[in-house]
Amino acid sequence: MRDGARLAGEVRKVAQASGRPPGLYRLADVLLEYQLTRPGPALTQLSSLLAPLAGKPELLETLRAYLSGGMDRRSTAERLSVHPNTLDYRLRRITALTGLDATRPADLARVHAALTAYDAHENL
Repeated sequence: MRDGARLAGEVRKVAQASGRPPGLYRLADVLLEYQLTRPGPALTQLSSLLAPLAGKPELLETLRAYLSGGMDRRSTAERLSVHPNTLDYRLRRITALTGLDATRPADLARVHAALTAYDAHENL
């Protein structure tokens, strides 16, 4: 019973840290995020990929909105209440600072993993 309660608490924390809306979540719902937030050297290294964005909340918010919005430029700009060109500028700044390009399919998995790890360090 204790292990189940502990796991439920961890799943709740992961769901919150990954920006999921309030609700009930099972491990299967946050499987990737859960695994990416487990302690170890990979978590620290993944998180450090976004360290250049520390102190730049508008860039982190842009990255989160862009990824959660399915990489749709126009809807992300609208959701952030910025012009699409501003969104493009912010995405280019993120790339310049981190070397990760959220607009490139080849970088997408690493960007998502890095953001999950970064948020885990901040919120777990």
